[in-house]
Amino acid sequence: MESDDPLESAWNDYTLGEFDRAVEKFGALRAGADAGDDTWCEATYGLATTWNLRRPGEDPAAARVLYEELIATAPAHDLTAWSRLALARMKHLVPVGEDPDYNEVRRAYREVMTMHPGHLAAQEAFLYLNSTLISSLEPAQTKQALEALEKAVADPSYQFTGPAWSLIAVGSHTLGDMERRLYAEEMSLKTTEVDPTNPFTEYAWQYWNLATIAEFEVGDFDKARLYYRKLIEEYPQDIRVYAAKQALQRMDDLEMKIRAEM
Repeated sequence: MESDDPLESAWNDYTLGEFDRAVEKFGALRAGADAGDDTWCEATYGLATTWNLRRPGEDPAAARVLYEELIATAPAHDLTAWSRLALARMKHLVPVGEDPDYNEVRRAYREVMTMHPGHLAAQEAFLYLNSTLISSLEPAQTKQALEALEKAVADPSYQFTGPAWSLIAVGSHTLGDMERRLYAEEMSLKTTEVDPTNPFTEYAWQYWNLATIAEFEVGDFDKARLYYRKLIEEYPQDIRVYAAKQALQRMDDLEMKIRAEM
C-alpha cells in the first residue's frame, strides 16, 4: 500500500529494492525543498543512501557528493552525523580484491566521534574503529581495542553493548584468553537486542558456540552442559542436537573415569 507520506513512500521503495523509484521520489522531494530544511536533508540523505547501497546500479561518487553537500549545508542537522559515518563506511567497505587504507578509515571514524560526541553515529563509529584494530590480529592493537571496549560496555549510555561484547570475545581469542572469551560470548548473548517483529530469531548457534568453548577451551563442563542442554531443549530439530547429546555423554564418561582413578 502506497504511503501518504512522500518520504516514507520513498524509503519503502528503497526497502523493497525499487531503487529507480526511490531515486525519483527522493530527487523530487529534494528539488522541491529549501536547502538545509528537514525535508531537504532527509531527501538528500535518502538519495545518497540509495546511490550508495543499491545493488546493482550503485554510484558511490554521486553518494559521496550528496553526503558532503548535506554536511556542508546543514552542519547542525542530525543526519550530518550519519552522513559522516556513511562516508567513513565507504572508505572501509572497499570492493572485493582491494584493501582499505586503514589509517584513513580510522581517521574518518575518529572524525565522526570528535564532531558528534555522544551521538549514536559516533557510538557506532567507535565500534567500527575498534573492529579495525582487532581485525589486525596484532596483540598491541588488540589490547588497545579491548581496553576501550571494556570501558564502553561498562557505560550505561553506550548503545552497542552486544556487538561490543562480540568484539571483546574475538579480541580475547586473539590474545589466548579463553575464559574472558567465554564470558564475553555469554554477555554478547545476554545483551543481544531482540527484534519482536522477526519470527526467525534463534540462538542455536550461540548455544553451540558457548558450549564448545566451555568444554574444549575452558574445561568448564558445568557451563558446557548448560548450553548443550539449552540447545537440545529449545531446538530439538537442530542438526547439532545429536552431537550435543554425544558431548553430554562424553563429559559424563570422562568425569566418571577421573573419579575411578582417584
